[in-house]
Amino acid sequence: MRKIQINIASDKKSYPIFVGSGILDAITKFDLYSYSKIVVITDTHIENLFLKKIVPYFPQNISTIIIPCGERAKSITCILEIWRQLLEIGCDRKSLVINIGGGVIGDMGGFAASTFMRGLDFLQIPTTLLAQVDSSIGGKTGINFLGVKNLIGVFRQPIGVMCDVSVLESLSDRILTEGFGEVIKHGAIADRSYFNFVTSKKPKEFSQKELSKVVSGSIEIKKCIVEEDVTEKDRRRLVNFGHTIGHALESLSLESGSPLLHGEAVSIGMIAEGKISVLKNILKQEDLETITKALEHAGLPTKAQNIDHKKVMEKIKSDKKSERGIVYFTLLSGIGTCQTGQEVSDQNIKKALEFVAS
Repeated sequence: MRKIQINIASDKKSYPIFVGSGILDAITKFDLYSYSKIVVITDTHIENLFLKKIVPYFPQNISTIIIPCGERAKSITCILEIWRQLLEIGCDRKSLVINIGGGVIGDMGGFAASTFMRGLDFLQIPTTLLAQVDSSIGGKTGINFLGVKNLIGVFRQPIGVMCDVSVLESLSDRILTEGFGEVIKHGAIADRSYFNFVTSKKPKEFSQKELSKVVSGSIEIKKCIVEEDVTEKDRRRLVNFGHTIGHALESLSLESGSPLLHGEAVSIGMIAEGKISVLKNILKQEDLETITKALEHAGLPTKAQNIDHKKVMEKIKSDKKSERGIVYFTLLSGIGTCQTGQEVSDQNIKKALEFVAS
């Protein structure tokens, strides 16, 4: 088991992230006896798959809040239900929320805990690769609103994160593969050698030991970024590569009969925003081709179907990264390096969308 410590100087807070295989007993490293109540928030899938296995690790009786699966549940309606149940359970400010599940559970449960009674402690136990390498790290919590991805939320750090790679064996090929969308992105923005490692095999070919290295590597990259800029004023915007266009495509796909998973949308977004980088003479064409081949080798999409350019542009303009009506992009300047705060013309966005249209 590996322990990675996150130090948030601005919040005067430090917390551990445990990574390994079969590490649920590490939950004893947290002082759970100090809490008046413990509430587990999870979804119907995890309830059936893991909850009974995890409960014995808790030192006292727990309450559970079960919500529906999927991105569509990441809404104010569901948050209202969680708040209602926290109140009915009798939670006070000394209660602990434990979020067990993928990114939707982590984002929603973290947001519900962060806002109930002005903030309860919460612990993240991510059960998907995507959540382990990305959404559970750094204290972003929130929900989608009016069709805009993660529009409502707060920054609040957990008391810890537990990434057990053994649970990844239960994931379908598609769910495991989408996690590599964020994994490959981390290499693309910050570390060429890590990029080479995580693209050296197909996702299912990595052993549990290697997956521990994959997860730890992504966490280390994000740790360095988050510790320097927790509230995304500057450096943390590096992780937004592929997300401006990716979020727009993901949000629109949720309104269709063929929704994209987050990592899939980010994969297409990386190609689109990589194309913008080439158009602005920041990135070499051969680097974009290398990234494209790597994503395709992993089994991730690099093209999008039925792109409605007008609707995509509307989603981009309403993106939370917009400032004074200008949406600033993070663009690549090479594999392992990128630049934040890049203005992009509508013309180049349209060219990028045409490039990824299937």
